[in-house]
Amino acid sequence: MGTLLQEIQTFLSLPEEARTGDRREAVLKALGVPHPSRFIEEVWTGKWEAGIDRLLDPTNLRIRPLEPTDFHFKWALEAFNALPASVRGRLFALKIDANNLRGPILALLDAAGLSTHEFEVVDLVALSKVHAEAAVTVRIPDGRRCPFEVSHFAPSAEELYAGAARLFHVRTGTTYIHRLLTGAQVLLEVPLEAIRLDAEDLSQDDVGRLWPLAIRGVARHDALGDVLGTILRDPHHILTRSGEVISIHNYELFHDIGGFRFGFVEPIFLSLWQHLRAPELIEARSLLGRMVGEYRTAYVEKRQEIQARWGELEGYLAAHPEAIQEYVK
Repeated sequence: MGTLLQEIQTFLSLPEEARTGDRREAVLKALGVPHPSRFIEEVWTGKWEAGIDRLLDPTNLRIRPLEPTDFHFKWALEAFNALPASVRGRLFALKIDANNLRGPILALLDAAGLSTHEFEVVDLVALSKVHAEAAVTVRIPDGRRCPFEVSHFAPSAEELYAGAARLFHVRTGTTYIHRLLTGAQVLLEVPLEAIRLDAEDLSQDDVGRLWPLAIRGVARHDALGDVLGTILRDPHHILTRSGEVISIHNYELFHDIGGFRFGFVEPIFLSLWQHLRAPELIEARSLLGRMVGEYRTAYVEKRQEIQARWGELEGYLAAHPEAIQEYVK
């Protein structure tokens, strides 16, 4: 890996006009890219070679070869993801030490229940998601694997919400926020095995068994979210098999949404009711009434708790002025 890193750094130290096709192909071949010339010719845009160079740069953690606004973005993503997993994984492995990521990844693995001192990167996939740019898979010595996503999208908002959530005993995703040498932040997040509450294929068995826990859990997050000015709802809530609601992708804060109001999607009790409603009108209305009651009770209880501890929330936010400024700028 050391020789490969030196070869890449030597290539990138050249002026752009001196980075000839032959030199770029030689670096890609050393990385393990099969048919480097074909890979370079894969995307027909003058920005593609510069995109490849950014991918090769060990200090660059923005994995997408081109920006999502670029017309050729889809083809660039497909070309990169068509490379062998070993090549993509090797590329990310080169970026770990250059960005001081070894400690954060070990801490993330520990938080995910995979305590270890060593890991190996086995795959890297560029993503087209708004909230995540890449998915990385690492393997620890006992053979277990852990995927995590990499994002530069509003990590300060995620950090602020997670801290407030801990204060009021509601759970958020397994994340680690790392500040790079450039001053920018990057978010590492482990996808959780859980039920997405916005999934169209929710089974009636799951919904019928867990809907009270799901509605009460989402209501508690909504109570905190309304205080913090979040505008997103159940697409950002998942439900564990044990019935615990976890809020993920909390990137929107400090919007003036008023008091008891919903965001861009229907409230959780309506979306789950759609999966369970009976054809008989009386029975359907009765179920909806019970769902609304569960939601309102849990929501009001959590809002009252927040109100009673308002000074603690203000103190928490006042202690993080840099994160707030970084988010709102």
